[in-house]
Amino acid sequence: MKYPYESAVIKEEVPVFALMTSVKYVAMHWHDRIELLLVLKGQIHVYVGREEYVLEENDLLLINSNEVHGVESNQENKLLLIQIPITFIKRFYSNIENESFHCQSFQSIDQQSYNKIRPLLAELLLAVKRKEENYEIKVHSLLLDVVYQLVTHFKVEKKNVIINTEKDIERMNRLTNYIQQHYMNPITLQELADTEELTAPYLSRYFQHHMGQSFIKYINGIRLEHAVRYLLETDRPIIQIALECGFPNLNSFHKLFKDTFHTTPHQYRKKQMKNNTSIRPVELSEIRGYEFTEEEDYHELYKLL
Repeated sequence: MKYPYESAVIKEEVPVFALMTSVKYVAMHWHDRIELLLVLKGQIHVYVGREEYVLEENDLLLINSNEVHGVESNQENKLLLIQIPITFIKRFYSNIENESFHCQSFQSIDQQSYNKIRPLLAELLLAVKRKEENYEIKVHSLLLDVVYQLVTHFKVEKKNVIINTEKDIERMNRLTNYIQQHYMNPITLQELADTEELTAPYLSRYFQHHMGQSFIKYINGIRLEHAVRYLLETDRPIIQIALECGFPNLNSFHKLFKDTFHTTPHQYRKKQMKNNTSIRPVELSEIRGYEFTEEEDYHELYKLL
């Protein structure tokens, strides 16, 4: 899986990760890139550290490097997602590691500065996907324009990100990787603490501080992330999905699912099938974990240009 420390293939000649996507549930994770989310349709909930934001059509949100974040939605949606590596920005703006950006259009009445960024993001995605002759030059030009707008209008003093040291990143990677490998089993806090030779109470505080949520909430989020994928991509019985994803029983899975999506797993699967999301019988071993599903219909972008 790509979480929680998410990696993406970003080529030197095209130093950006860009796609149009819809999202149902992505567990808390982080990466060394700034991420721009622009909602094209529908509504999503984005969790950044200990904050929760509700984004609707035309809302723009920037997530800074190494900020722990996750996304969920219980309705149809479409997003434009752009990630720009800090290493690319640093080549042209050396002070980037000492600063961050505050870019949240839904908290501002004045949209002038945001209206300069939205069409740039749309152009970036189209340039990356069309790959016309010498498109790499266009991509660099647009990226630098985005960075210019961010530095000029949205720069703030670097706030304390939840994970801000190399030691913390390495430890959190070990902890979350262990959870990713064993989420289907009844992992205890003590078991996880033993892997780092820590006490359970210390790890509980450490995990809450650095991940922005408790150990139990995080591991249940990972289980739910897998369960959503299995619901949509397999025809396995719901009780089997619940147990194979590490839930102790069907009731605990139902409660978490309903609390998150405001519907039952059965109703959710049925609705997705009706909305022409067909369930393809596959073996669980085929599934590589929940990832963004890329959309190819770009007509929503032209509204921004």
